[in-house]
Amino acid sequence: MKRQEKFQRLVRPWQDRLYAVALRRSGNSAVAEDRVQDALLRAWRDFDALADEISVYAWLLKILDHVSADEHRRDQRRQQLAPVISTGEPLLQKHPCAAPGPFEQTLQGQQHEQLLAAVESLPDDFAMVVMLRDIEGLSYRDIAQVLEIPKGTVMSRLSRGRRLLARLLLKQAEPNQMPDCENGALT
Repeated sequence: MKRQEKFQRLVRPWQDRLYAVALRRSGNSAVAEDRVQDALLRAWRDFDALADEISVYAWLLKILDHVSADEHRRDQRRQQLAPVISTGEPLLQKHPCAAPGPFEQTLQGQQHEQLLAAVESLPDDFAMVVMLRDIEGLSYRDIAQVLEIPKGTVMSRLSRGRRLLARLLLKQAEPNQMPDCENGALT
């Protein structure tokens, strides 16, 4: 019997029960569907490790628990590290012109010491990436190697770190330091 057929034969009967468990735990049908899908993908990936065909449901529940725990940890970490500024952030939307944005203008007007203090006040994961990229000039690849994280994580943290830094610097900047923009031009 082919691997795919065996997988379907052993796993398919438990899909509805897995969904019911995931739904009870999450209280959200979309989240439950995603978790079951992730669990089934992991089960397929690790199917050869299934030692006892009789305990398939317990094995699937264990995988579902791991998926749920991983998602929970990921969500907690995101909340802890990234109070992400939405595109509707009033400070960042204040000057929608083609001139250099508030971040660039504020950055240009800051003393080096003020900038370093603002960067250092960021959460560590963001501060390090911003420091290595914008102050030290390292490439994404080099930063990924230094911090031992994927390049995509470097890019994500840099984007979020810059937004957090812009927010800090904009709060410190005096209102008359910002350009007045109308129809995409400085006035």
